[in-house]
Amino acid sequence: MPADLITVRLAAAEDLPVLHSREAHPDAHLALRHFQRQQAGDYLFAVAEQGDVLLGFCVLDCNPESELCPELKSLWVYPEFRRLGAGRALTRYLENSARERDFVEVFLRVDPDNAAAIPMYIGLDYTPTGDHLLTSYEVVDAAGATQVTERHDAVYRKSLLAH
Repeated sequence: MPADLITVRLAAAEDLPVLHSREAHPDAHLALRHFQRQQAGDYLFAVAEQGDVLLGFCVLDCNPESELCPELKSLWVYPEFRRLGAGRALTRYLENSARERDFVEVFLRVDPDNAAAIPMYIGLDYTPTGDHLLTSYEVVDAAGATQVTERHDAVYRKSLLAH
């Protein structure tokens, strides 16, 4: 891969075929659902790219009726592009977008057993609040059937005032 700078921008309709092709369960149409929510407002669906290659994506949900607002969600960097800075670039982009919308902090929730994600979030200056929320997730099984599962996720926050 060329040593081009990683750039982040909002997802565009032209990105959907590539994003869809990388989905573990294409029948779920997750990229399309994120894009549709972005089109409806209060929801930012960002992609990281290097040259013309998409490295991953992340969402910032700014819906004022959400439990956590704004909430960083669905941070995903494709495995072959991890440790290049795409996750950091995505979170910084969305944190700056939150600042532009006059938010003073950003939240996220994470499975307390996710040993890979937690150190990354701490490295990005997110701190545990001590709170946990029951979170419902749609999970697509190997047969393509959608099921709802629940778990208690740990809540993390980052102040946008000191950065």
